[in-house]
Amino acid sequence: MSLLKKTTIRHSLFIILIFIVLTTLRLLWLTYFLPSSDQPLAKKGIFDIHNQQLSDEEVLNLDGEWLYYPGLLLDPLNIDNSKSPQSFEQTTRTIPMRDSEVSTQRYGTYRLKILLNHNAPKDHRYAVRIPAVSTASALYINGKLVDQSGKVATDSQNHKGQAAPYTLYFTNKEPEIDLILHVSNFDTSISTSIDKRILFGSASAIEHHQMINDLSLATISITLILFALFSTLVFLFIYPKPIVLLFTVGFLLPLADELISYDQSIITWLHLDYVWSFKLSTIIYLGSSFFFIQFMRVLLVKYHNAKSFQWLIAFYGLSAFLTVVLPISWLLVINSFYYILYVVSFLFVVVLALKEYLENQKQSTAFIALTALGTMNGIIWAYIKSIYDFDIPMYPFDYLFVMLGFSGYWFKRFFENKAQINQLIAKLQKDDALKDEFLSSSSQKLWDPMNKMVTLGQSIYDNPNNKLMADDKQNLKHLIDIGRSMSFTLNDILDFTRLKEGNLHLHKKNVSIQSIVYGVFDMLRFITSGKQIHMNSTIPRAFPNVVADENRLIQILFNLLHNAIKYTSAGSIKISAHIENNMAVIHIRDTGLGMDDDIQSRLFSPYEQGNDNNDGIGLGLLISKKLIELHGGTLRIHSIPNKGSDVYFTLPLAEGEFNEEQSYIEKEDLHLPIEEHNSSPTVEKQFKILMVDDDPVNLTIMRSLFATSEYAVTTVTSSEMALEVLQQDDWDLVIIDAMLPYISGYALIEIIREHYSLLELPILLLTARNYSEDVFAGFAHGANDYVTKPISSLELKVRSRALIDLKYSINQRLHLETAWLQAQIQPHFLFNTLNSIASLSTIDTDRMIDLMHHFGEYLHASFDVRNLQRVVPLKDELELVRSYLYINQQRFGNLLNIEWDIDDNINIDIPPISLQTLVENAICHGVLKQGEGGTVCIRIKDFPDHVAVSVVDDGVGIDPSILDELQSVSNSPNAGVGLRNTDLRLKRIYGQRLQIKSTLNEGTTVTFHIPKNK
Repeated sequence: MSLLKKTTIRHSLFIILIFIVLTTLRLLWLTYFLPSSDQPLAKKGIFDIHNQQLSDEEVLNLDGEWLYYPGLLLDPLNIDNSKSPQSFEQTTRTIPMRDSEVSTQRYGTYRLKILLNHNAPKDHRYAVRIPAVSTASALYINGKLVDQSGKVATDSQNHKGQAAPYTLYFTNKEPEIDLILHVSNFDTSISTSIDKRILFGSASAIEHHQMINDLSLATISITLILFALFSTLVFLFIYPKPIVLLFTVGFLLPLADELISYDQSIITWLHLDYVWSFKLSTIIYLGSSFFFIQFMRVLLVKYHNAKSFQWLIAFYGLSAFLTVVLPISWLLVINSFYYILYVVSFLFVVVLALKEYLENQKQSTAFIALTALGTMNGIIWAYIKSIYDFDIPMYPFDYLFVMLGFSGYWFKRFFENKAQINQLIAKLQKDDALKDEFLSSSSQKLWDPMNKMVTLGQSIYDNPNNKLMADDKQNLKHLIDIGRSMSFTLNDILDFTRLKEGNLHLHKKNVSIQSIVYGVFDMLRFITSGKQIHMNSTIPRAFPNVVADENRLIQILFNLLHNAIKYTSAGSIKISAHIENNMAVIHIRDTGLGMDDDIQSRLFSPYEQGNDNNDGIGLGLLISKKLIELHGGTLRIHSIPNKGSDVYFTLPLAEGEFNEEQSYIEKEDLHLPIEEHNSSPTVEKQFKILMVDDDPVNLTIMRSLFATSEYAVTTVTSSEMALEVLQQDDWDLVIIDAMLPYISGYALIEIIREHYSLLELPILLLTARNYSEDVFAGFAHGANDYVTKPISSLELKVRSRALIDLKYSINQRLHLETAWLQAQIQPHFLFNTLNSIASLSTIDTDRMIDLMHHFGEYLHASFDVRNLQRVVPLKDELELVRSYLYINQQRFGNLLNIEWDIDDNINIDIPPISLQTLVENAICHGVLKQGEGGTVCIRIKDFPDHVAVSVVDDGVGIDPSILDELQSVSNSPNAGVGLRNTDLRLKRIYGQRLQIKSTLNEGTTVTFHIPKNK
């Protein structure tokens, strides 16, 4: 036998076992509550129990023959004093009557005499329970009206139907009890027959019977209410879907049906007549059946979409419609159809539930099978009860088993779903870890080629010899910016991975928020190009320091400002700060696009973006939030669409700096004076270093790294002080912290570069991060090198010494170049000049003396030590040129004409021996190459932003091929040493080259520009 068959047999046996258990419980209930078989029966209107004693537990059924007076309501008070009852039309009717008959008599009287035991106590209490009688009844005991249901009458105008059961408790001193029951029915076509048992017994027996009924009903009611309440809470707080309300209604309707079935008087508070009360109870009955079907349909998995359910829904809908519109006489006819619909639909879902259990054989479907078995058992016994008319207390166990099945199914599905969810969570966590590993690995692999592309693109963009169109050059810049933005994305991925793995550690210290803000401003300048955005900070100088990891604080501000710039095309971005609850609250307000509530609710989820067209990956804000929380702060966002956003976060304040005024005084006191550690007088050379950092402790530590015998270190704590000190001495190296208040380290470097080139004054940048955006910002603003914090003492000293040595190597090369230039004075020029002096000694002594004087000035100017400097005053250079020209005019006479075109009040510096070299080139290679000589014009013109220096001759000109070689980047053999040297020096100092224009046999013009801000 296969395993599948064994499993099917096992589950089939389980179903049979459950059914046997349910049937056994039902039989035990019947056995306990069924009346004994020796109960007496009424005969011809007399119920004789004078030979037996009433028990306090047993209830008697007043079954048998009752006297019935059709079409007559007997007067209970005068029934014995008037003509005998035999004079009226009198019959006997059996109660309960099995088959209702159609009769034209709409009212009548039932009468029964109960003969009691003569030994019964005179004050013994009795009770009678009248069932729901169609459709009005009134009970008289010993001629006295004791209770009624509805209003009994002989005509339809005075008749009022209700058909509600009632119980009467009374005492009787006589040996017999005369029961008269008036009935009337003008509501239906059914006769005034009674189809349910009338109960009689001692008051304690009836109370006991009633108590069991009440407890059973209360058990069912409480169970249904709890389930309805549970499903309502699920709808309100857990799963707000309409399907959950189906469960709530599905529990409340059976509750209402049971209550109405137990006591029809429950709906009397609605003040409905019998017809609408009947219709309402019928609709509730249909509704409870319908929602049970739907309830089971929801629980079924395989047969959830069976077509038969659609037919059942249609039939139930039609039944409800007919109940509302049809008269009650028709409803009584088709009521049997409702019962058939009820039985068929219930058996249908029971079969499907059992079938699904046997096919799926899951533990959760076993509880559906339990529900189905409980329902089927209730249907079977309801049918049996209707046939044999058992009058026993309400049986609650079918409902309990159904609810137990529902509960078990829910709990089992809950645990199955939980186990499935745990498996999915484990799988998702594994996939997430693989995803993070993939992203991290991909980021590291993408970093190198991306960096190469950006570097190559930047080199092409910076090359002045590239013949790129303006649009192409702008597109290339956009390409470079996109590459840098990609580097931000790669950094975010790596940091997000570290945060998730818990591998990100903070190095907290006291940090000036002002310094960080201005530094980040300058780091982001390249992103704001092309946008009309103004960034400023209103954080006061006296604002206390915060406790933070400087590196991560830069990252936080960088991410938040970068995000603000992305969503602000024009306007302003302002940073402010205040103190609240011993925390620094930093606000970043922009006038950008803003965000709606939906975007804000998703903003801190991984890979969420405020804009679908955003080119990021949605990690910047989340990383910033996590980093702020690691610092002990919080991040909040307030945003209004199309108006802007306010992103604010908190950081703990540094201890002892909560008083703003005191912190300002301390900060001023902490500004170190300009300190110089001079060596002893015996030291021949000290390298002069200027250190700029707003943290005095850092300055003290860095200064201690440099031996005073080799270095003269000066420290300042602000950019303003650094700019003042720079003009007071010649410096070998400047070390600048990137994060300085108000004028950041980046901005300070930019200002310095307006006066000193990269080679004239090296700058070492101190940065908290070695990310590409930080390094790029440093080099873009003009730094020579950088050192990352925390500073390695060895690295700082080695890099500093390397930059100083580089500067001195460059200076030595400049000295050699100057000496080379001086060595270029051709020997025959000296020889010819001396011959000219000797000749004039015999011809014209005054001219000889004058020539010797200018020759001496020329030699003195040529070998002046000031020519070793970077630049010299224009007047000094002009004196050298005038001496040189005077000597040549004395030698060549009319062959050389000189013209001077110099604007007044020009006070600039130019590279030494630069103009003289150009003049010499014009004379030797221009005008003197012609037999008739020519003219050389020295033209110096003043323009608003520069001074143009030109040497113009009308000599032989330059061949175009040679001119191309002179203007090429490579060293040309046709370019003289002096001309090439001058061109290189101009390019190094001013970033410009000589401009040469020449035409053969017409002349040459050589021009260079001296910027006025240099």
